[in-house]
Amino acid sequence: MSTTPPVRMPEADDQSEWLRLRLELWPECPSDQQELEMGTVLADADRAAVFVSPAAAGGLAGFVEIALRSWHEGCAGSPVGKVEALYVAPTSRDQGVGAALLTAAEAWAESRGCRSIAADAALDNDAGRALHRRLGYEETGVRVRMRKNLAPRAGGAR
Repeated sequence: MSTTPPVRMPEADDQSEWLRLRLELWPECPSDQQELEMGTVLADADRAAVFVSPAAAGGLAGFVEIALRSWHEGCAGSPVGKVEALYVAPTSRDQGVGAALLTAAEAWAESRGCRSIAADAALDNDAGRALHRRLGYEETGVRVRMRKNLAPRAGGAR
């Protein structure tokens, strides 16, 4: 019989582990920026939350960050819960951690009046997309984001 992994709000001692997991998820984002964003999530408890799952061997197995948005493409009603981040450490995958974290995020959103919840997954994240589908999420679209760097103009900032 399998048990649902534990999920809770982060404690002060979890900060370094939460940061470690965020750096694994977004290695291109510097630590100081990550810490700033973590503080923003914690400071806006009415509109955002984070849940963590402790690892059996110590530390954290994963985390989910959720926020309220006034709308989201493909979702009815307002507000909408938006899963801003979901990450499970590679050694903790396929153990129900992601499902437990998403269930906590859904309960939080529902308790704040949300009728729907949205999440994004990269096109090549087959495991993440499969997890969401198993939990009743439906894919509502595919988007490719594009960018072009522009050269600064001589004599002035752009």
